[in-house]
Amino acid sequence: MSGYTYAVARVRALENGLLSPGRWERLAAAATPEEAWRVLSETVYSRWMENRSPYQYEEVIWDELRETAGLLRKLVEEEGAAAESFLLAYLLKYDMHNLKIRFLAKAGGRPGKPAPVSRYEGDQAARIMADPKWVELTGGQAGGDPLARATLTFEEKEFPDPQELQLAVDLFYYGYMAKRSKKFSPALREFWALLVDLINLRILLRVKTMGKDRGFLARFLLPGGLVPEKEFLPALDWSTEEIRNWWFWRPAGKLAAGLEDFSVLWRVEKAADQFLTGYLERLRRQAFGEEPLFAYFWDKEQEGRKLRVLMAAKINRMPAEEWRERI
Repeated sequence: MSGYTYAVARVRALENGLLSPGRWERLAAAATPEEAWRVLSETVYSRWMENRSPYQYEEVIWDELRETAGLLRKLVEEEGAAAESFLLAYLLKYDMHNLKIRFLAKAGGRPGKPAPVSRYEGDQAARIMADPKWVELTGGQAGGDPLARATLTFEEKEFPDPQELQLAVDLFYYGYMAKRSKKFSPALREFWALLVDLINLRILLRVKTMGKDRGFLARFLLPGGLVPEKEFLPALDWSTEEIRNWWFWRPAGKLAAGLEDFSVLWRVEKAADQFLTGYLERLRRQAFGEEPLFAYFWDKEQEGRKLRVLMAAKINRMPAEEWRERI
């Protein structure tokens, strides 16, 4: 192992392809979807845009993220570090999304579209879900392959309510990450715990908006954060101002310092993403280790999310004041 020296050098070169502030300004200023599409065609996304229209922006964004995940997965595997990799464990969330779709389709529900991003190479994830018992017997991973284990677990259960299925898969994945966290580097372990805390904060605020009780909230809180799940329960009875003051003293409290109002959920979500991106800033400058690889993938994820907002706004002719602040 070289400590990811070559992999980090590759990522440094790839970072030049991230959309610059100037490019974002040009995209935002575009008067039509077609004009925004032309601006985007001057970037790395051009390789996926041939014979596609602005209305196919989702496919282009997904193709770019799939390619990025595939390259980074290969770099991790070349280091011989797949078993301890935070990035590969993080990518498993896309396979868990596809597992939900698989079971929703079987139940006759509305499954949605599968994500083309995966922790696995090629069609390996599909083969695992098709024959999980064989994978469990031959996979060789300590504790078994997580996707095979999840498939076997949920094949044996009935989920009359699609929401219960989605919750069960989420709890499985976050429980898996909590158990694996000791294998991650200290910085990435802390990043994940902060991410879970911020997801639980948003769950708290959503449940409060819905007017549900503590029992309902407890079902949805995720394991693996720095703030114990039980600490969120009494906060359900507080005002959003009291929740903000409480959060200020939690590990991700800097989010509260820059956000006066916790009642607008999309602002909280944006502030959470900015907080986590800021945390990764010091990690992406490292010369060694997996951290710069994950930071680059996070940047690509965030870039894709913002592009979706922008292209949807252009296509639907939304006024700039309704969407620009979100990106």
